Amino acid sequence: MNAPLPYRPPGEPVTDPLTLNTPGLAEQPLSGAVELAADRGPVVYVPGAHGGFVAVRREDLPTIHTPAPAPAQSGLDPHAQRLAAKGVLSAGAGVGAYFAAGAVAIVVDSLVQALIAAAVAAGVALAAPGRRGGGDTYITHHHVTNRWWGKSSTTIRNR
Repeated sequence: MNAPLPYRPPGEPVTDPLTLNTPGLAEQPLSGAVELAADRGPVVYVPGAHGGFVAVRREDLPTIHTPAPAPAQSGLDPHAQRLAAKGVLSAGAGVGAYFAAGAVAIVVDSLVQALIAAAVAAGVALAAPGRRGGGDTYITHHHVTNRWWGKSSTTIRNR
């Protein structure tokens, strides 16, 4: 006990602070049935209504189903597993986006080639003999050769 003892006059007898000084209990006669601690079972103290604790026998408490303990972790940390799964998912998404972009490029390239082929076919159909108002078609080639000090030569040839 760390608290100091209260003041006592010098002539008064000193009582032992560790013993319980209850003169009222010894004066009353004991009556009633004797209840042994082993007969009543274990006691649990639960919070009472007014802030104190109340002793309740354990068998009088309501039974609450407690879940079974979780099995021991065998393997990696769950946080590490989630982090690794996120990395695998992002890598898979990146590879999938790469293949999807390649497929889109193939489709666009095929579409452009089909449009070019249609334009060439339309040009050939329009340039076919008999469709125009007459006359011959000439192909003219211009060939310009540039030399040092501004000297240039031009060749024109018709076929």
